[in-house]
Amino acid sequence: MNNRNQLIYQTALLYYEDQKTQTEIAKILQISRPTVAQFLKEAREGGIVQITISPNFSSSSEASKGLLEKYNLQTAIITPTEKSEQQTKANMGKDLAAFVEHRAYDLHSIGLGWGTTLHEFVQAANPLPFGHLSIVPLMGGASIESLHLHSNHLCFRLAEKYQAAVSYYYTPAIADSPQQKQEFMNSSFIKQAHKKALEVDLAIVSIGNPAQSSTYKQLGVVSAEDEKDLLEKEVVGDALATFYDQNGQAVETSLSQRMVGISLEELEMMNEVAILASGKSKARSLFALLQKGCVDHIIIDQEVAEYLLAKEY
Repeated sequence: MNNRNQLIYQTALLYYEDQKTQTEIAKILQISRPTVAQFLKEAREGGIVQITISPNFSSSSEASKGLLEKYNLQTAIITPTEKSEQQTKANMGKDLAAFVEHRAYDLHSIGLGWGTTLHEFVQAANPLPFGHLSIVPLMGGASIESLHLHSNHLCFRLAEKYQAAVSYYYTPAIADSPQQKQEFMNSSFIKQAHKKALEVDLAIVSIGNPAQSSTYKQLGVVSAEDEKDLLEKEVVGDALATFYDQNGQAVETSLSQRMVGISLEELEMMNEVAILASGKSKARSLFALLQKGCVDHIIIDQEVAEYLLAKEY
């Protein structure tokens, strides 16, 4: 068995038998996380790993199993798509709350991004005694516009419900200028907040297409010039402080130059990453990230699930 095949075999054992995360495997084997994802794919295609689906599972369970196998995921939760987008997001928030609360005692810290779906998660979270937890913002969020959507406020509200510790990332999510953003990032106080964000056990991030995102619309921060820039640079999604193209590669835009928080490159190296996505407009956004192998858990609606299962990977 050559060295590459040995690594593929070791990767499969660590992931499927020892239940290690892809980030943990990358550290153990001293390879990159995208390489781990590629090795897991080759392990399945080469017959090293064989996954079977019981015929007794419901169609939703079959879809979840299909997504786990296809995209090397640990968790795939599918919420039915409702007629109302708000109701779909509310149901996703409940599913995410159940997922987090089931795993809470295995975690020490949870990081939150921003957005309407994460707001629904915080709304759905149950009052529980998780005093061992620390709730950490993954990006700035100190402005007063649509305060309930911002990372700092979401962390504060979740910490209240879970009786947990909380920290803050005291900058706006979007600075007035690239120069102001750089001043924030050079601050020792913000460097400390950023370091704490990078170290969370579980990062929970809602993604979308910034040109269509309900969060950006509520904040009113995407100008006509910004929209033109996004279209010209073929942006398909955003995650925290990064916009990216169909290949999951970061794209610098006039808006992203001012966004303060964890970058996509940094997100790829975090311990565990859970992504939220609902609606056809976000299906392509999620697919781009899944190709990079940087996602461990997904909470999605039926429309996104159908797109991902049909898409060639």
